[in-house]
Amino acid sequence: MAGGPTQGRPFEATSGVALAMTEAGLGAGPQSPQGGAPSSKVLANEVAIAIRNGIKLGGSLLITWSVALIIKFQIPQHLGPVRQGYFGFAESFATIFFSVLGLGVDTYVAREVPVRIEHASDFIGGVFALRSMLSTVIFAIMATTLWATGRSGEIQLAAAVFGVTQVLICFNATLAAVLQATTHVGRLAVANVVAKILWGIGLLVGLHYSVPLYMLALPMAVSELLRTAVLVPASRVAANLRFRIDAAISRDVIRTSIPFFVNSLAVTFGNNLALSALEFIRRDEREVGWFAAAQNLGSLAMLMYPLLAWIVMPMLSRAKARSEAEMMLILQRAIEGLLVTILPLTTLISVGAGIFVKVAFGAKFLPAETGLSILSLVFLLTYLNIMFATALFITNKSWSVTTISVASIFVLALFMLIFVPIGRMVFGTGGECAGAAIATILSELCVVIAMLFRIGLEPMDRRNVEVLVKSLGISFVVIVIDRFLRVLPLGVVRLAIDMTIYGSLALVLGVVRLTDVRRVVKVVRSRRAESRSG
Repeated sequence: MAGGPTQGRPFEATSGVALAMTEAGLGAGPQSPQGGAPSSKVLANEVAIAIRNGIKLGGSLLITWSVALIIKFQIPQHLGPVRQGYFGFAESFATIFFSVLGLGVDTYVAREVPVRIEHASDFIGGVFALRSMLSTVIFAIMATTLWATGRSGEIQLAAAVFGVTQVLICFNATLAAVLQATTHVGRLAVANVVAKILWGIGLLVGLHYSVPLYMLALPMAVSELLRTAVLVPASRVAANLRFRIDAAISRDVIRTSIPFFVNSLAVTFGNNLALSALEFIRRDEREVGWFAAAQNLGSLAMLMYPLLAWIVMPMLSRAKARSEAEMMLILQRAIEGLLVTILPLTTLISVGAGIFVKVAFGAKFLPAETGLSILSLVFLLTYLNIMFATALFITNKSWSVTTISVASIFVLALFMLIFVPIGRMVFGTGGECAGAAIATILSELCVVIAMLFRIGLEPMDRRNVEVLVKSLGISFVVIVIDRFLRVLPLGVVRLAIDMTIYGSLALVLGVVRLTDVRRVVKVVRSRRAESRSG
């Protein structure tokens, strides 16, 4: 799907961004609209802020994702493929319906509030009031749809609880966007960790006592309610946020956010479409559970997504206010940072799919191996789309992103109808899961092509193209070598060998540049020295 910050689920290119700024501050750098170079002190300050917040939010993400993955591994083992499919379907279905609540406002916050913090109080109260009214209507429509399509009472109740969770997630995402725009993220990081731990404990207790599916969904709602209790006072302090209702301003903001809203709706719908569609077109109900398990494991590759939404877009907005050339330089190096970071991770998931599935979910889920191996390759495309979409948003080409996102829904639906049956015929058991993964990749590839056609090739400068080509070549070599290593009884050691080969080739071919790392460290240390002396 076409990217851009959205509420809902979860995807740090902080080193790449920081590198862009160090180049701008220490080298020739971009020029300001008046022809002068941007202040190196401004850029150094951006580096310090980005890395400081990246450490805080990255640390919280590491903890929360670790807890989430440990717990999510337990769910399929306890529920089995069929009930795991029901559980995943209920969550995905509710997410699709309540994605309407976003209204595109979070992207507007990320673009506008970093350069005028006081503006947040003009419209957030009105937006929250409108969301509260819409929630009632959405609940009624979702319940009617589930009943009319013959879903069981247990699935209907689980979807209702997930609906409440999505409402809270939507409110929290906006509050978090305000904190990120003001660069005050300490309480947000703590709230994320505490809420995730609370969710994990509640879910483990529910699994232990084999409670119904709707009760397994309840801990997530409780954890989001806790986040709300923390984020409201935190945003009041950081942005002097006041929840007053100004209908005129709120209406103008919502009107401006329409392209963000339609895009966010399309992205959320598309991200959940494959799983929901598979529930309706599959022949073997286990395939839905296998595909849900593949998505859970594949989401490892999306660990950096929140940091893109939380850090990169506000940073690009501030850079754009100073100079469009500066913004483009930061974007180019942020993309490079993503390529360097994400390709080894996707390669690892692809070659280790069988091991990860067996360890995480048990032998019953081994048919998901092919689907996961294929699905892991999609995340590079997804990250590129997110960066391209962010650039289009900031340069006021929002409707281009929106059009691409909406079109991609129909493309994905068509590919699902084509490749799920093909996967069934070619791969047999687990083939419908693999077909859904193929449909997802092809849809994302179409989005990449469309994005490049609209944004142009400037973000993919020569340096990025070289990194991409070299990284893809290294991934191909590692995957081929891995096929030969599989004949040996190496187990997990095989993956360590694969990653050693990848890292060695990356250093030899210059994909990872140690001089760049030293440059970033130098700038950060200089900034710290200035802060102490000041």
